[in-house]
Amino acid sequence: MVDKFKLEKKKSIVCCILDVINNCKSGYAKEVCVNLTDFLIHRFDLKGYDILISKDEDALLNAAADEGYQHAVIIAAGTSLGLSDRLFGAIEAQCNEDFFIAGHILDRGDHSYYKNACFELHQQFYIINLKDYNNLSRPLVGTEEWVEYQQLAPVRSVESLYNDPEIPAWVHKGTELKTYSVKLHGWNILNVGLENDKKILTLNEEIRVSKKYLYYEYDHVFLKELLQIKNYHFFGVNFFAGWNSDGIRYSLPFEGPVDQYATVGIGFNWIKNLQLVGFTNSTKVIFTDINHNCLMFMKKMVDEWDGKDYAEFYWKNKPMLPNNAPHISENYKEQVQNQWEQFLLTIDDWDTLWAQVKTLTYDYILIDYTAAFNFDWLEPGRRTLLNLSDLYNHSPLIASTSVKYRIACENMLFQKLKNKDPNVVLMLTSRAADGFWRERNEQHYDKVGNFVYTDIKDLKTPDWHKEDWQHNSSRPIGVV
Repeated sequence: MVDKFKLEKKKSIVCCILDVINNCKSGYAKEVCVNLTDFLIHRFDLKGYDILISKDEDALLNAAADEGYQHAVIIAAGTSLGLSDRLFGAIEAQCNEDFFIAGHILDRGDHSYYKNACFELHQQFYIINLKDYNNLSRPLVGTEEWVEYQQLAPVRSVESLYNDPEIPAWVHKGTELKTYSVKLHGWNILNVGLENDKKILTLNEEIRVSKKYLYYEYDHVFLKELLQIKNYHFFGVNFFAGWNSDGIRYSLPFEGPVDQYATVGIGFNWIKNLQLVGFTNSTKVIFTDINHNCLMFMKKMVDEWDGKDYAEFYWKNKPMLPNNAPHISENYKEQVQNQWEQFLLTIDDWDTLWAQVKTLTYDYILIDYTAAFNFDWLEPGRRTLLNLSDLYNHSPLIASTSVKYRIACENMLFQKLKNKDPNVVLMLTSRAADGFWRERNEQHYDKVGNFVYTDIKDLKTPDWHKEDWQHNSSRPIGVV
């Protein structure tokens, strides 16, 4: 059975989530797997991809072909996107190439405990060209089976990728018949492709480095891979980027000038937002964040920066990287500079604007909006704009926080703000339930009194949430 979770036909590439959640070897592994899978749904939906879900790869490929897509991306549940969305551009680039299958092609051979095994197409991630798939009469993928059989032995490159002898740089059709002792995953679709001279590619490097599968089916491997996922959380609450990830919003539902502007602390878009809504000498700016280092940087920026050479200022005051932190590119300072130059193009007289902004009143609030907090630092009755960006879809924290809990936290935020001042204008880049709405929710910027609570009974529910999303109360979760 295939769950056609999202079907809008806006792209020729479809995301096919392979539900392997029941293969998790522990309750904790399942919890992490579910959280990361929910985030996959959110991100693929955000990027405009349709989504199919099934426990059966052949059913996924047949459904994708029936719906007329050009490429099907099979991605195992629980795959992590790390801290970026680079995977999506990498998928598009791979799909522009000529191939039948692009995936993790493994030459198990005698390099593993299998011994005398055929080539494997690992199920964690691969892409199928559906035109070739149809022309080849939709071959079955082929599952692991301990049985002796014969087929033409593929020819592989002498060189290997990533210093791993199991990963050939390329695989071509062979001419010699060979007897194998075990069929590995993907044996049939690989064999059919090779026999028909179809191109079998390894995944491009950008795809490989932009995702991570945690091998939930092997506890010892899962626990090792989880270390990096945990490090994303550690990294996220200590490091801060040099610029904003979300774009400037030129149409804000706010009647200025603003008396009180509260925002997550990062970058420089907050200055443009002040200019767009208008401010006065009595405007108060409040930076709020879970990251103490970020708040201290914003304070230093306001107190000490002369408005010149932002990239250099950031570089001198950037946070200490946590031990064993995720990779920061060698040209990161150059990227900060490029972002800063693009930002300056949006402002006619930067020097004057910054001189005015520096004279405003500032406050800094260390806060976790997914833990107990209050709004004692907001003054009701003032014209207030609160920008919380992608607060409830913050990638470093995803693995340890369920979407159900994040929805509850968002509802609690709405309720606290409505009790404080329903006229506060709230800006969210995304909602906690984005990707799961039956009817797409566009309510991201509005007076908080107008915000509608999210009721999980109104959401599309994947199989893994059929039980825990049962909610019999008349009140949405998080609302008291």
